[in-house]
Amino acid sequence: MKQRTNVFAFFLLAAIGAACQCAQAANLSVNCEKHESISKALRLLAKTNPQGPNKITVSGDCNENLVVQSMDRLTLITGNGASITDSSSGSSAVVDIEDSHSVSLQGFTLNGGNEGVNCGSASVCYLTSNTIQDGVGNGVFLSGGSHAFLESNVIQNNGGRGSTVSGGSQMFSSNDVFQGNAAPGVDVGGSYFQASNSNFLNNAVGLRVGLSTVQLRGGTISGNLGDGMTLLGSASVAFFGPTITGNGANGVHLEDGAFAGFVAANVTGNLSGLDVDCEPQLPITRFVDRTGGITNCVESAANTASRQTTK
Repeated sequence: MKQRTNVFAFFLLAAIGAACQCAQAANLSVNCEKHESISKALRLLAKTNPQGPNKITVSGDCNENLVVQSMDRLTLITGNGASITDSSSGSSAVVDIEDSHSVSLQGFTLNGGNEGVNCGSASVCYLTSNTIQDGVGNGVFLSGGSHAFLESNVIQNNGGRGSTVSGGSQMFSSNDVFQGNAAPGVDVGGSYFQASNSNFLNNAVGLRVGLSTVQLRGGTISGNLGDGMTLLGSASVAFFGPTITGNGANGVHLEDGAFAGFVAANVTGNLSGLDVDCEPQLPITRFVDRTGGITNCVESAANTASRQTTK
């Protein structure tokens, strides 16, 4: 009996030791100038420690398309400005993140691809200090109830949108620049988007919002070919201090059923002749007089009286 107990204790200790070993963080280095592969490192970690935490430090100019599938607590980082360039001739994302949580991409230049970064299937993605450029479609595509946290990125010169937020997803942007994209800098559909001190410059449209909730805190929307912002049906946007100026059409354009609350905003100097444009039917604005710009929007007398009593 004692021998059987000792054997059981031995196997229990061995199992605990194996579990502890698997839970330890793995730190790998990949140098693409030496023909090493990030994809190979990802496949190794997916087999040995998919729950992480894991970190891959990358150097050099890499030509590959990465797939992060069902992995958690993964950091891809470069300390010296490594790049990853699409090798699929525009048919795949440069970095495709699916069903993964706390995946962080830091300091890279991502070139080309169908998308620069695809964050899908309820993933949680952190993008920090990257340049994402020259994609066939979107710079960043967010879908499937995913969450993305962007900080200090430049998303530019993509053939489609700078970023798309769709499918009940949420994107939080801070100090990012969305510029020179051939479609909207950010397009939000059926989702949530919040920006703090981010800039939307020289895109086809700065932002387009439909069936979604958006908050803008500070930042600039300027130089866009069309509207600074287009609010489609059931869009709800709260403005807390952005500057919207110098856009080729309206500063803010509202269509039927859209709502804009200008708590604080400078919407002036846009080139259509209207800074805040309300289309006929049922667009809704509040505090539009605070923008300082030219508008055809009419607020109800009751709302105007209410606002005057709160000044």
